[in-house]
Amino acid sequence: MTERIYHSDAYCREITARITAKESREGLFRLRLERTIFRPEGGGQPADHGTINGLPLLGLENDRDDVVHVLGLDPGEGDLRLVLDFVGRYDHMQQHTAQHLLSQVLVRDFAAATLSFAIGPEHSSIETGRPDFSEEEIRALEAECARRVFAALPVRVFASDDPSTLHLRKPPKVPGRIRVVEIEGFDQSACGGTHVRNSAEIGPLKILRSERVRSNARLYYAAGGRALRDHQQKHEVVQRLQRLITQPLADIPAQVQALLKERDDLRRELQQARRRQMEQEARDAIADSGAVVVREFSGCAAADLRRFALAVMQGGRHVLAFQKEGPPCILIGRGPGDFDLRRLSGRIFTLLDGRGGGGANLLEGRGNDLSHLDEVVELLRDHLERRGPGA
Repeated sequence: MTERIYHSDAYCREITARITAKESREGLFRLRLERTIFRPEGGGQPADHGTINGLPLLGLENDRDDVVHVLGLDPGEGDLRLVLDFVGRYDHMQQHTAQHLLSQVLVRDFAAATLSFAIGPEHSSIETGRPDFSEEEIRALEAECARRVFAALPVRVFASDDPSTLHLRKPPKVPGRIRVVEIEGFDQSACGGTHVRNSAEIGPLKILRSERVRSNARLYYAAGGRALRDHQQKHEVVQRLQRLITQPLADIPAQVQALLKERDDLRRELQQARRRQMEQEARDAIADSGAVVVREFSGCAAADLRRFALAVMQGGRHVLAFQKEGPPCILIGRGPGDFDLRRLSGRIFTLLDGRGGGGANLLEGRGNDLSHLDEVVELLRDHLERRGPGA
């Protein structure tokens, strides 16, 4: 049995421990120790990180009463030195204690039970028993959590054989003796995680966003150092926006909205101008070309080439439009007649070392080698121009 030091002292950063069993499997060493400061993943909390005799800890596993420590190299014999990544551990402690606080406020003030909880690499999340929360409710939730944090409530851990004497937020998942984490006078919860000693250590607690998951609302939050980093990042973004827009903070959303509308209006105007340009290009091409219009473009969007090709086809001409510079694109369209261009698709894109497809009257694709473009044009003329309809 491994003595789990983190259950009694979550702040312990370094110990020595004796090996009770060692196994080499698939190039990894799996150690069982008499005691450990490393907590495996579980209950929504990620596993700890650290080193054993200077070797990075690659994994942790629960195996009945033992904790299995996975290393890439043999750490040797005798007493091993275990060093915890306490920065990561303390982050988990802040997030997990914040969850207890947040879950109790949700139950008391919003009748919303916590259905699941997870600490992710950037934020933590709680899935609640409610479908949604209004902005006013989120602000009230944050304010009540802040009030409890500022109250500096002691957080203690104890064992209990009789849950009926407690005021647990929800029934324990396993029978028998349980480990209880209590925020004094506020919350009691059966939990095997690591927690801070005082609610003040949670630090700022911010709800980042809410989303609907099935019929429940999932709240994403950050506490402690994470909340500070989130605020710093957003503050920097706001400062940059203010320097760019030169407006008071409160006016920035309306100004950005106005700029976005102006951008969308300009895009529509540009699209209309491109449409007129392509229609004029098509009219000029029809006037200057024979039955098959061949036209090279540069830097156009595929939609513009398609618009040109369709206009030429509607004008009673066959068309091959392509571009070498910009997104590589080739369009081949049949004007009059009923020849099925799909009969030529394989031969055309083989000649062009490319790929493409389409319908009976329009092919679209790309080619890596346009040196055989003249052969493609002759192929089209042979089937579309010389043989006539139904060829």
